[in-house]
Amino acid sequence: MRAVSAEVDGELVTRVPRLGEVLDREDAPNAHLDLVEVVDRRHVRIIGRMSDVFHRATDWEIVTPTRVLRVTWDDGNVSEYEWEPLRRACMCAYCHGEGAYKGEVNEDTRFTEEQTTLKEVFPVGRYGLTPSWGDGHDTGIYTFKMLRRASGLE
Repeated sequence: MRAVSAEVDGELVTRVPRLGEVLDREDAPNAHLDLVEVVDRRHVRIIGRMSDVFHRATDWEIVTPTRVLRVTWDDGNVSEYEWEPLRRACMCAYCHGEGAYKGEVNEDTRFTEEQTTLKEVFPVGRYGLTPSWGDGHDTGIYTFKMLRRASGLE
């Protein structure tokens, strides 16, 4: 068991310095990160520090009249996502596929209004959101990184 733990720690230690390539030391949100301190810690503590590199949603709102999900980010940016493209981007196994299963959603899929009506949005840990749609579909996890990239913030 120790050999596995040491291997995992060693792997993390070699990957953590690569964070220096994505961190901007002049950017206030990243200024508090000390990579030497991060590398010297055990992998359990590294996870918390590494998660500080990624932006999180601080608030979200379902805007029914315009059929958008509005997300406010911890850096002050605000993104809006139209419901149909958001539903089409669902990465769950049913929609997108998994293994040999192709999934049920592609560019030709025609959704009903119920399938693209956003009812609720739930947080998933510290890394994403899960929408609940009018047809009851609620298995997709939209990571904060995916959402920010889709809105041009990453």
